[in-house]
Amino acid sequence: MYNDLQKRYVKEIKTNQEQSEAIKNLTIKIHELEHNLREQRQRIEQLECKKVSWKTSAVSGKRSRTLEGEVTSRRDMSKKKESCCSEYLELLLKEIKKLKKENEKLSTERRALKNELARLDKDFFEEIEDLKHAVQESVKLNNQYEKCLKQISIMYGLPFTAHL
Repeated sequence: MYNDLQKRYVKEIKTNQEQSEAIKNLTIKIHELEHNLREQRQRIEQLECKKVSWKTSAVSGKRSRTLEGEVTSRRDMSKKKESCCSEYLELLLKEIKKLKKENEKLSTERRALKNELARLDKDFFEEIEDLKHAVQESVKLNNQYEKCLKQISIMYGLPFTAHL
């Protein structure tokens, strides 16, 4: 019983540590994604500034050639870049939301485990020590009984097999 309680306690501590590490990693990843999001927003702002200058040049009728040799206006190129950036931003936002949910879930579970560990007061551990001592005494007594049985079986010529 003591071993089971001890194993459970160690398991809960290990789980708590793993969840703390997972929360830490998720928080780092969230910060990285938020940083990427800020960078992409700055990039969008830069592209929008360029878009204004492209609009003025598009009004004058300037065109550019793509690698395939097609004639494309700068406005079309700007739209492609803008849609690509906005799709990337949406993916980043979805990933951030997902990570925040997972972070919150792990935080809640961690708090629950902390509360459960907090309920294990000093008396609980003293009781475990008492049980440990009682088990040790029982083992000593069982060994003495086994020795007595062995001596009695030898005196009467009976076979003795110790079962553990």
